[in-house]
Amino acid sequence: MDYFINPSCFSSAFAVPVDLCDKYLKLAKGEHIKVLLYMLRNNSQALNEDIIAENLALSVYDVKEAILFWADAGILLPKEAPKVQETEKKTYKKIIKPTREDILLRSQDDPKIKWLLNQSQLVFGRSLKQNETQTLVWLYDDCGLDIDVLFVILNHAKSVDKLKISFVQSLAIEWLEKGIDSVAAADDELREMASQDLAWKMVRSAFGLPPRKPTKKENELALLWINEWQMSKEMLDAAYDVCVDATAGVSFSYIAKVLENWHASGYKTPAEIVKEPKQDKKQGSAYDLDLFEKMLNSKD
Repeated sequence: MDYFINPSCFSSAFAVPVDLCDKYLKLAKGEHIKVLLYMLRNNSQALNEDIIAENLALSVYDVKEAILFWADAGILLPKEAPKVQETEKKTYKKIIKPTREDILLRSQDDPKIKWLLNQSQLVFGRSLKQNETQTLVWLYDDCGLDIDVLFVILNHAKSVDKLKISFVQSLAIEWLEKGIDSVAAADDELREMASQDLAWKMVRSAFGLPPRKPTKKENELALLWINEWQMSKEMLDAAYDVCVDATAGVSFSYIAKVLENWHASGYKTPAEIVKEPKQDKKQGSAYDLDLFEKMLNSKD
């Protein structure tokens, strides 16, 4: 090469992180580097996206994208990290999805986006609709959902016959808020979800309930009875019979107290249940229904 750095240039200089060249020079776009260099040069000044955009002849969108790039790289840090993180956690549902033009530009810069859309078409078994494309790119590129975790969600949705973009988005946001950021964590979550579904189906079948999602309390009770206390279907049937005989209906609070007493007594099968003596109505029920109705409906 016939050129070298003019030493006189160093009479006035500013520091540049080594990682810029060693790690990110190939990955960063020209706009990213321009924004970072401008911020390094003017580190002592109060800057915002509008000022940077005006001085570099860039769009505010390009400046924001560059700042996010360097923030993800750890070179830029928010001034109040905890507040920024809390805000981000709450804004997943404030959706501004990328336009078709945005997606085209982003896919040129990030080959993973093109791969994401191509592989997603294979999962759906057809060409993606515009809102599906926008949602998938938004989840990956804007929300920061790991691309492998996103495919775990897509394949799970397909396996349970819920391959709709609304279901995918809802579950993805839930996982983002839980901090599920790896395939291992996603697999653990799916196992927990399967365990919850199995417990609820068993309870629903025993109590003759129509297909529906359980409430939070019902889900907690189902997990307690089935997974923790290891109650069998026969024990649930027996508790249901006791409840119907006493109340002429299905009351989760009443059944909860019945099963709690049986668990405390160590009963594992209906044959082991010692028939409790009938009580006079003046004395009240053997199970305090009002108390457990309040317990069931109380806030956590």
